[in-house]
Amino acid sequence: MTAQSWHSIASGKPYVVTGLVTGEATSLDQFLGDAEFTIDGEGGPVLVRGHGVPLEDKIRFHEKDTVGGKDVRVWHVSSGDRGFVAESIAAF
Repeated sequence: MTAQSWHSIASGKPYVVTGLVTGEATSLDQFLGDAEFTIDGEGGPVLVRGHGVPLEDKIRFHEKDTVGGKDVRVWHVSSGDRGFVAESIAAF
């Protein structure tokens, strides 16, 4: 699977999670701790790497860059009608 190394992500737009690097996503618990998943981005698959923590009925996922592990963006991963979705949120 090819993933973009750069990508433009719209804040507040839900992106369908197409899978986990370790396999098919079947539970929100799979997004806890260190994890990697792909979303259906505008120009193709986008790889998201980082760390997830529970937040009510969703996972708050902190995406990290591959160089230095700095925070890139924060996602809310939830289960919906289309399976799992990830939404980039503003974290002020």
